[in-house]
Amino acid sequence: MISVTPKIYGMSPGIDVGPAFLEGFLNLTQDLAPHERAQATVFVNTTRMRNRLNGAMAADGAMLLPKIRLITDLAAEDISLAPARGTLSQKLEIAQLVASLLEAAPDLAPRTSVFALADSLLSLMNEMAAEGVSFEEIQELDVTDQSGHWRRTLDFLNIIAPFAANTDTPDFRQAQAVARQIAEWNVNPPKHPVFVVGSTGSRLPTRTLMKAVSKLPRGGVILPGFDIHMPADVWAALGDGSEKTDQEDHPQYRFWKILRGLVLDQTDVMPWPSAQTAQDGRNKLISLAMRPVPVTDGWQKDGPVLGDLCLLTNEITLIEARTPKVEAEAIALCVMQAINDGKTTAIISPDRVLTRQVSAALDRWDVVADDSAGIPLQLTPPGRLLCHVGDTFTNDITSELLLVLLKHPLTHSTDKDRGNHLRFTRELELALRKGGKVIVQPNDLHDWVENRKSSDPDLCQWIDWIIALLFSDESRPSDARALLDQHISRSEKLCAGPTHEGSGALWDESAGRQTREQYELLEREIGTAGQLSIRDYLSLFTNVLSSQTERNPDKGRSDVLILGTLESRVHAADLVILGGLNDGVWPAAPEADPWLNRQMRKKVGLLSPERQIGLSAHDFQQAMGATEVVVTRSLRSDESETVPSRWLNRLTNLLEGLPKTDGPKALSEMRSRGMKWTDLAIANLSPEIQIEPAGRPSPQPPALHRPKQLSVTRIKTLIRDPYAIYAERMLRLPQLNTLAQRQEYQLRGVIFHSILQDFVDGKTDVHSDNATDILRALAQKSIADACPWPRIQLQWQCQFEKIAPKFIAAEKVRQNGAHPLVTEAHGKLVFDALEFTLVGIADRIDLSDNGKAVLYDYKTGAIPSEKQQTYFDKQLLLGAAMIEAGAFEKVPVLEVAQAQFLGINADMKIANAPLAKVSPAQVIEDFKSLIANWLDPQRGYTARMALFRKTDFGAYDHLSRFGEWGLNSDPNPEVVE
Repeated sequence: MISVTPKIYGMSPGIDVGPAFLEGFLNLTQDLAPHERAQATVFVNTTRMRNRLNGAMAADGAMLLPKIRLITDLAAEDISLAPARGTLSQKLEIAQLVASLLEAAPDLAPRTSVFALADSLLSLMNEMAAEGVSFEEIQELDVTDQSGHWRRTLDFLNIIAPFAANTDTPDFRQAQAVARQIAEWNVNPPKHPVFVVGSTGSRLPTRTLMKAVSKLPRGGVILPGFDIHMPADVWAALGDGSEKTDQEDHPQYRFWKILRGLVLDQTDVMPWPSAQTAQDGRNKLISLAMRPVPVTDGWQKDGPVLGDLCLLTNEITLIEARTPKVEAEAIALCVMQAINDGKTTAIISPDRVLTRQVSAALDRWDVVADDSAGIPLQLTPPGRLLCHVGDTFTNDITSELLLVLLKHPLTHSTDKDRGNHLRFTRELELALRKGGKVIVQPNDLHDWVENRKSSDPDLCQWIDWIIALLFSDESRPSDARALLDQHISRSEKLCAGPTHEGSGALWDESAGRQTREQYELLEREIGTAGQLSIRDYLSLFTNVLSSQTERNPDKGRSDVLILGTLESRVHAADLVILGGLNDGVWPAAPEADPWLNRQMRKKVGLLSPERQIGLSAHDFQQAMGATEVVVTRSLRSDESETVPSRWLNRLTNLLEGLPKTDGPKALSEMRSRGMKWTDLAIANLSPEIQIEPAGRPSPQPPALHRPKQLSVTRIKTLIRDPYAIYAERMLRLPQLNTLAQRQEYQLRGVIFHSILQDFVDGKTDVHSDNATDILRALAQKSIADACPWPRIQLQWQCQFEKIAPKFIAAEKVRQNGAHPLVTEAHGKLVFDALEFTLVGIADRIDLSDNGKAVLYDYKTGAIPSEKQQTYFDKQLLLGAAMIEAGAFEKVPVLEVAQAQFLGINADMKIANAPLAKVSPAQVIEDFKSLIANWLDPQRGYTARMALFRKTDFGAYDHLSRFGEWGLNSDPNPEVVE
C-alpha cells in the first residue's frame, strides 16, 4: 500500500535544479547498488528538464542512470488506453460542425473565425478532461443574469458535447493514465525510488500524480522555488479553501494547494539534501515583497530586520530603457559582457518580440542564443513562402505579390542561374514601378520582354516559367486534399526554378524539415476536413503552421539561453536577465475566454485567469534568486507609456519604504547600474561617424541642360519645389510608384476620370430620366474592371453612388447653353524665343452656344483656391491660354469664357480660375518671364522653396536630405555640370 506519510522536499529560489537534484539523489540512494539505483524513476514536466538532468548526470562521471520520464509519457506508454488520436483530426471535425453552425446562424461569428473557434473549443474540451469537469456541469450553470449571451454560447458548446466523453484526447488519456498508475502502485508499491522534479502541480492530473508519488515508500516530490522564509500566518493568508479568498496570483499558492491536499503545512516540507543557495538574504527580501495583499502590513514589521539592503541588492541591476529597442540593445550588451567574462547567461521573458529584438542585436556580433521558444513556422522562410504562394490562389497577382515571391530567398534556390533570376527580378521590378501596374497579367510580362532593346533567350524562358507557374488556368478544386497537392506542387516548382526538378532548398534546413512534417500531417488528416473553399483551406493551412514552432538546438550557444518562463524554473545561470517587466507583458494580460467568464469557470472548477498570473509570479521569484540578476523594462511601448510589472512595483515600493536600512539608496544604486547599460545602448545605436549636416540644396545646372519642355501640371512643382524638377528631369530619377495599396488614391483619380470621360464621350442625354442610372452602371463596371481590391471596390462604388446624382444635376446646368467639344485633348504650345514647349492634357473642353470655350478639370483631391491658382497652381490658367493660342488638337482658336475645377467627391466643390483678374494674354507673358528666369544659369533649383504646408511631403525629400536642414535654412547654391 502507498505510505500515509507524504515526503515533500523544497528547493529555494535560485537553486540550479539539475545538479542539485543529482547531488541529493545520490545522497538519498547511497545505500543502493548501482543496478538498484538505475531502477529509480524520475518524472519531469519538460523535455528541456530531462535533457538538463541527463547532462548533469553525464557530467558527474560514469554511472548507471535512473529512468527520466516526462509526466506525459504515462499516457503514451499505457497500452490499455484508447490509441492516441491526433489533435488536428479532432480540430477538423469540430471545425466542420462550427462551419455548419455559422452557415445556419451567420450572425454568431464571421466565417473566417471557423478554425480559431475550433481551436478554442478543443482547448476547452481538453481542459475539462484534465480538470475532471463534465459537460453536464457546464450545462447546469446558473446564468439567469446573462441568459441571452449564454444561449449563443451553448450553441457552440453543444458542438463539443459528442466529443466530451472521448477517451482519445491527450488530456483525458493523461488523467486516465495517472489514475491507472496510482491504482497499480496501490496494489504493488514500487520498491525503487520515484521522484517528481520541477513541477508546480498547476494541473489536476499532475497534482494528483505528485500527491501519490509523495506517499510511495521511496517516493518524493521536489518543489522548485519553494519559499522557506514565508511565515505561517502568511501561508494561512493564501486561502481557506473557499476559493473566494484564495490568493491564486501568489507565487506559492500552488504549493499551498498541494500541501493542503496532503493535510500538511509548510513546516512539513523538507529541504532537499545538499541544495543550498547563496542568496538567502535576497530571497527573504523578495518573499517579503511578494506577500499577499491582506498581509502586506508585515512590510513595516519584517522589513527593517532584513539588514543592509544595499548589500542584499548589490547583484541586482535595474534597467529602465526609454524604448523597447534600447532595452533589447542593453540586454545584448549585458550578454556580450557576460560572454567576455566567461559567464553563462539566461534571458527570461514572455515577450517574444523583445527576445527576437535581442537575438537581432546579438547577431551583430555573430552570437546566436539557444532559444527555447523558437519561431512560429509561418514566420520561417519556408512558412512565409508557402503562405505567399497560397495568396496566388485567392487573389489576382499584384505587382507586390509577384515581387515578394520572386525575391524570396527560397525561390529559384538552386545555385545554377540564381544570378540571372535575381537580375531579371530587379529589372522587372523597375518596369512595374515605372508603369504603376497594380494587377499583373501575362500580356504585361510578354510586352515587357518584347519592348526590351535586345532579346535574351534565358529571359524568355524565365518569363514563360513565371506565367506557366503563377498564371495557370488550371481549375481550383474544392476537394481539400487536391488543394493541398496543388499548393505544395506550385511551391516546390517555384523553389526549383525553370530548369530543375525537385523542390530546390524548400525542405532542406531545420525550418523546412519541420514545415514538411506539418504538411505531411495535414496531408494525412485533411480527409476529415470535407469540402473546403480556397479561403477556408488557406485559413486551415496557416492555422496548422502557426501552431508549431521551429527550434534548432544546434544553432545556439550553450552559454547564452533564451528561456520561456516554464523552462526557466529548472535552469540556473551566472547571469539571469528578466526582460519586459511591464504589466500586461509580465504578467501577461489574461486572454479573453469566448465561452465562460471568470465566475463560471470557478463554479465548475476550471482554471481561473489568476492561475497564470500566479505561475508567472513564481517564475519571477525563482529567477530573482539567481546569483546576478538584471531586471529590464521599457518606459514606453511603441504606442504609449508603460506601467511597471506589479512585482517590480512591489519591490521598488518596499525598498523606498525602508530608509533606515538604506532601501532608497539600494534602489538608486540598482538604477545607477542600469543607466550604465542604457547609456551604452544609446551610444551603440547612434552613428559612429558624425556626418556634417547637409545644407539646403540649390543646384545651378547650365542653361543647356535645363528642361526644354514641361507639362502644365509640373509648373506648380517648378514654383513650389524646383528641386523635384531638377531630380526628375536633369538627374533622370523618375518617381517610382509604390507596390502596395497606397496607390489606391492615385488609382481612384484615374478611374473616376475615366468614368466621366466615357460618360461624356457617350453623348448621354443628361436630361433623360435614366442618365443617373447609366452613370452608375458605367462606374460599377469601370471600378470592377480596374480596381484590384474587393474592399476598395465596394467603397468606391458606394462613393460614386452618392456622387452620380449630384454630378448629373450639375451637368444639366453646364450643358444648358453649351455642349462637350472634346475630352482628353492633347495640347502643345511652343515658345520659339525661349526654345521651350508647354504641353498639357485638358480633361474636357465644352463649346458654348455663343462660340466660346469652357475648360474643365476633374479633381478627386483638394481643389486649389483662387489665390493659389493665381500664384502657384496655374494649370487652368495655362490651359485657357493654350486654348486661345490654338494649342489643342481638334480645338480651333477660341476665346475662353470660363475655366473650372470640378470636385468629384462628396462635396462636389467647384472652383473657377481667376480669368477676370489674370487674362490669358497676361498668363502667357507671366509664363515667359517665369521660364526665362528658370533658364538663367544663376538661378538654383532650391528644394521645398514654397510648399503649401511645412508638413507637405516632397517626392525627393530623401535625396535633398531634408531634415538635416530646415525650412528656415538658406539655400546653398552650387554650380553643377
